[in-house]
Amino acid sequence: MKKGRFTVIIAAALVLTVVCGVLFAACNNDPPSVGSMGVEDFGNVFTDDLDTTAAENLAASAQQITASSAADSAGNVADGDTSTAWTAESTTGQYIEITLPSPTEINTVVLRENGNYISGFSFVTPDENGEYPTDGYGYFENFFYRQQDRIERYRYCTFDAVEVTTFRIYFERCDEGKDISIAEVEIYNIAPKEYENDFRVFNYYRVDDFYNMTDEEAAALAEELDRGVITDMILISFVFWEEDGSLVYASENGFAPENRTSDPTFYNQLLDRIVSIVGDRNVNICMDLFPSDLSAHGLPGNMDTLMENITSLIADDDRVDGIDFDWEYPNGVTEWKHYGDLITRVSEAIDSSGEDKYISLALSADNVRLTQEQIDAVDFVQMMAYDRFDIKDGNHASFRSGAYSSMRYFVNIGFKPSQLVLGLPVYGRPNSWDTVWTNYGYKEIPGENGEHSGSEYEYDIEAWATYDKKPYTYWDNSQWLYYTGTNLDGSVTYTIQFIQVWVNGGAMVADKTAYVIEQGFAGMMLWREDTDCDWEAKDYDDNYLNLLRVIRDTAAERIVGYGE
Repeated sequence: MKKGRFTVIIAAALVLTVVCGVLFAACNNDPPSVGSMGVEDFGNVFTDDLDTTAAENLAASAQQITASSAADSAGNVADGDTSTAWTAESTTGQYIEITLPSPTEINTVVLRENGNYISGFSFVTPDENGEYPTDGYGYFENFFYRQQDRIERYRYCTFDAVEVTTFRIYFERCDEGKDISIAEVEIYNIAPKEYENDFRVFNYYRVDDFYNMTDEEAAALAEELDRGVITDMILISFVFWEEDGSLVYASENGFAPENRTSDPTFYNQLLDRIVSIVGDRNVNICMDLFPSDLSAHGLPGNMDTLMENITSLIADDDRVDGIDFDWEYPNGVTEWKHYGDLITRVSEAIDSSGEDKYISLALSADNVRLTQEQIDAVDFVQMMAYDRFDIKDGNHASFRSGAYSSMRYFVNIGFKPSQLVLGLPVYGRPNSWDTVWTNYGYKEIPGENGEHSGSEYEYDIEAWATYDKKPYTYWDNSQWLYYTGTNLDGSVTYTIQFIQVWVNGGAMVADKTAYVIEQGFAGMMLWREDTDCDWEAKDYDDNYLNLLRVIRDTAAERIVGYGE
């Protein structure tokens, strides 16, 4: 859906994402771990069980492994022992060169850094002269994979299958005073796998996406659903619960607290419209629900009333296939217990009704306090693996914080991979950690005569950050753009200020999607498709930029029969 409401899209991320940082820090009684948002200092929390790849590691049979320096230790990267490493003697122009016994097709490389200091890396094949030339921008001409972000403990890299005999891994940057050191390089040609359950793709839709929706916009949504990528529509800000256990709904005047109503007429009208758009497509409709007032949630005093109303809302309505609880966040142990009890009781009530409805939770990988019984009552967790700033670069959704660590956290506390959905940000956050949200996919505003004049001052100043900009290439996770506006609390004002923001570009999303499939997780979640690039958008090298399309194409390569 591309509806042209770009001046409000930045705020759209707030409902589901801002509380990951700002509200969570305020609400949780426990002190956070060392590092941003409690992300960086994991200690021994995480298991290595998800570090394996179900394919032969071709690096183990490499004919030769050499390096730009310290070549005598280069073989350590393929010895299967993470306690040994290759450490370069310099931090510029460093590479590892791997030669396989014969031309071999590969589509995945796993890197394990000995430390956390390298950012930016490329996989490059030689030209016919055995050279590795670069273009005018300093990029290698024969690269088949490159990234801007860090390697860290574990980095899963996927790409279109390429036949190689010899290739190099170049390391672009290293923190000042630190070493380039690699513990392991793993090389794979991963075949499509049978998936036990359907691979799910969840997308959040806000209630105002459907206010005054035109027939043209409805047709655009139907076309999007026709592509068969989105399997679940989570509807947010349609309904809330009150302290007394009753439910209130968004009205035709909006979903802000002062506009909510106990009359479900408008709610039903919108839901009917959505059902008619979905039609007979294999798409589930899930209703998101959270307290109207986090400090006045009414539990446990009004648990019975609330449980009955929620059960009626979901189980008794054939239009709805599931419920997504999005309480961000219970304040300490007691509220977590009440939250878990509510989930368990709603699950039991839905099961006893005989209706096949699912329960989803929106959670971040921090201080989740649910018992195993409560965990088992949940069908899906929408892992909000974004707004989790890397303390080194200010990247809010790197591979580590935005996939590797979040996935391990939830598996470690008792969730099965088949319950877990990896959330992706379709937006950017500045590396300053400021509470500013920008869009991943950008649009042009035409001038008065319907043409782009090229002058920044002829643009709607409120939308300057969201127009006439786009991801530079499929490979980029970092963007520089002009921004005008304030941060969340109005403490900082920006006026056409040039800022750096981190996004998840196409390659990063492909990596995360392939890794989710490799580990047998339930699927992916987007916040939100509305800020994606157009479906047909490409970079200058003809790579598609639309992240939903990247998910589809990666799943088609990695899952047997996907999309058939």
